[in-house]
Amino acid sequence: MRTPFYEWEAALGAQFGEEAGWLIPFAYLPMEEEHRAVREAVGLLDLSGRGRILVRGRERARFLQSVLSQDIAGLPIGRGVPATLLTNKGRMIGLMRVYNLGSEYLLDVEPRAREKTLRMLREYKMALRVEIEDVTDSLVTLSLQGPRAHALLSMGLGKELAVERDGEIAAHSIEGVLAQEGETADPMIHPHVWIARASHTGEEGYDVFMERAVGSTLWRALWRMGEAFGLRAVGFHALFILRLEAGIPWYGYDVDETTIPLEAGLESAISFTKGCYIGQETIAMIRYRGHINRKLVGLRLKRDRLPDSGDRIVAGDTEVGRITSAAFSFSLRAPIALGYIKCTWAEPGTPLRVKAKEADIDAEVHPLPFISKGEEPAEA
Repeated sequence: MRTPFYEWEAALGAQFGEEAGWLIPFAYLPMEEEHRAVREAVGLLDLSGRGRILVRGRERARFLQSVLSQDIAGLPIGRGVPATLLTNKGRMIGLMRVYNLGSEYLLDVEPRAREKTLRMLREYKMALRVEIEDVTDSLVTLSLQGPRAHALLSMGLGKELAVERDGEIAAHSIEGVLAQEGETADPMIHPHVWIARASHTGEEGYDVFMERAVGSTLWRALWRMGEAFGLRAVGFHALFILRLEAGIPWYGYDVDETTIPLEAGLESAISFTKGCYIGQETIAMIRYRGHINRKLVGLRLKRDRLPDSGDRIVAGDTEVGRITSAAFSFSLRAPIALGYIKCTWAEPGTPLRVKAKEADIDAEVHPLPFISKGEEPAEA
């Protein structure tokens, strides 16, 4: 399935690939320039492949409070929080951001978790007065990531963004954008977009949720003004590296139905004070009575070769973990990885080895994130 921005991306020379059923830009080349734009200026990402689900109805808050790991009942209008959807045993079905839009909740779901999340939500709705609508096709998403993202979006909208803190979301009129592009607002289309402050790269970032019909207009406007801000289009491969440097786990790569959120450092997606929800008993038992046995950690690799997902991590002759994701970091000028390690060996600085196919790779546990916002890249 193509995103609404396919033609524009093809005109920029995008190399496409399939991810979670969508044909998306994998790279524009040179990839390092995409990476640099996000770290130093601003990058434009097509996130239409992420799942978008609207939950409406009188009992919408009660329903989400009962199924998600986060405190939805206490979520103010105009705010968003990370959340997970768990099995009865506390394993992850879905990873998402939940936004309270007032009359409805928007669930922005990791691409590889969309179908399972939608199916489970519908199964648990039962007789509650709740409507669950998959709007992935009709409500599309562009994201601006980087230190100049705020300035570019403010210029494009003709006024200062009304989202200052992480997780805030607000409606912004695009009538001025339409006028600048010589278009007249269609009375059948709502002349607003939702803009949320959300980072996918460790840098300041903003997700723009909009009706499909106005997507191309906003794309054109951003590109018309973006040159002065150093705007570049960013593909999947560069985003993969950026999020890895930021220590952000992805569903289907670093977390899945075998993962307990606490193992992946996703405490921010869990409320430890709200009442019961699916999987809460397991989370509470680990939190208050026990401990996790493994932990998602960063690994800095000593050779130029990259391991594959699933490669074994060893300490001496003892297997202590597995690789989940790996890439060459442009910021560190070195290969890095995420992987699960038994907690005994998870301290930063611990020397380990990765049993790759051709040869072992020496590794060292590294604190996450590898790169913090505004931080100067470390020497290799």
